[in-house]
Amino acid sequence: MKNFTLNILVFCALLFCSQFSKGAPNIVIILTDDLGWGDVSYNGGPISTPNIDKLSNNGVQMNRFYSAPTCSPTRAALLTGINSLAVGVIRPIDNPTADRYGLPLKYKIMPQFFKDAGYQTALSGKWHLGMFSDEYLPRNRGFDSTYGHLGGGIGYFDHAVAGRMDWHRNGEILYEDGYSTTLIADEAVRIIKNKSEESPLFLYIAFNAPHTPIEAEENIIKELGFIENEKERIYAANILSLDREIGKIIDSIESEGILEETIIIFFSDNGPVFNIDPIAGVVASDILDSRGNTLGLKGSKGSTYEGGIRVPAIIYYKGVLEKSLSDQFFFVDDVLPTLLSATNTKANSSKFTGVDRWQDLIDNNIKPPINVVTGNVIVNDERALFNDKWKLYYSKNVYTDSEKTYELYDILNDPYEKKELSAKYPDIFKSMKSALNEKPFVLEPPYFNPTHAYLYGDYYRGISGSPWLKREYEEKDLHSPFVQNLVFVWILFLAFKQITIPSVLILIMGIIFLIRRKGASS
Repeated sequence: MKNFTLNILVFCALLFCSQFSKGAPNIVIILTDDLGWGDVSYNGGPISTPNIDKLSNNGVQMNRFYSAPTCSPTRAALLTGINSLAVGVIRPIDNPTADRYGLPLKYKIMPQFFKDAGYQTALSGKWHLGMFSDEYLPRNRGFDSTYGHLGGGIGYFDHAVAGRMDWHRNGEILYEDGYSTTLIADEAVRIIKNKSEESPLFLYIAFNAPHTPIEAEENIIKELGFIENEKERIYAANILSLDREIGKIIDSIESEGILEETIIIFFSDNGPVFNIDPIAGVVASDILDSRGNTLGLKGSKGSTYEGGIRVPAIIYYKGVLEKSLSDQFFFVDDVLPTLLSATNTKANSSKFTGVDRWQDLIDNNIKPPINVVTGNVIVNDERALFNDKWKLYYSKNVYTDSEKTYELYDILNDPYEKKELSAKYPDIFKSMKSALNEKPFVLEPPYFNPTHAYLYGDYYRGISGSPWLKREYEEKDLHSPFVQNLVFVWILFLAFKQITIPSVLILIMGIIFLIRRKGASS
């Protein structure tokens, strides 16, 4: 009996040691920018993405992953674990000339949680949560090292936005040649190869691809010469480069022998640029060069229809989460509480709106969403509320006195949102409207001002001034109401010129006809 008890104790000790010798897993988040549901070939898209496909085959395809409809809101929800409408980041943050906002400093964010838990923390790529003053920079928000760009989008070769270079290392201006997708991946590989053996790694890789301006290296474009349309060819080359660099990152994790110790999560920050509001198309004209694909999902970037928020996503943890598909509804604010659970990192979960889905993913449980909201406000205030199999879509133009639009869908059985069911299910419709109206809505940056953005926003026009981090620029105040109205009329004219120009010509021709007719009769 004594020997039996001793054997049991030895066995338990060995089991305990084996459980903890592995240590906390590394975390690698790979975030793409404007990559659509149909922009990956594992979903059936026309552009070949073999490395992303390989990751999807090895890992868990997250078939119901939902982001916010645009860049900054998704990043705010990802890093705080709190819905972006509650955090107050309701729209993309513009360059510091036009916007003096950022993710509110009162929030503890993902790298701070992991740094407190003993992780080495690093960012390679896009930030887009404030750069108008130093305290908002990622180096001052929990990252040991930071590299890449701080604004919403850059030229892939000149690393510039709105006439100024936006490229840095650890908050210091960095002059560097190279294609941004390649540079971001190279930095990630360098961090992985130089990872400390004493602590686990939290690595956040945020590509700017395939965000506008759509650019690609000439040799990759030439590989795709069989694509006749030039813009489609460049877009495909952009994604092909992205796929190859993601493959390089995964290969480096494997070659360093840490694949079994690393949780990899891949997703896009929102849907692709597909059909954009005409006013947004004037204010940010570069977006019209994009050729994103939703494979028939309704809506695109900026919209809370499925095409704008349902995005390709994969999670892979070799030996734990692999080779399967999950239909669990998973929202971007779920990522932080889920990863904290996966790494046994303690946090006050009551502060999160996101839900810990770690055990659900392991057990392949499917738990329905309970009144989960996502959305943003640009030209339209668009939100979506998910409850069980139901989705309530909401929209209202913020510049006119238009009526609010509400639409109800059975999103499990109607993913393309073709059958509006509010009249058929009035009780569900009424209940979900009430739940949506009770959700927190905080305005941290104010509503998007199209005239201000048109005059000073994120145009891609080369380099004409000093780098943004030199802060040698004038912060532009709003013009008088008269000037704003004048500029807005011009924006409307450009947005609807296909309608307005023929209408004006017809009006002029009608006036000439009447004048001539009157002259002939007299």
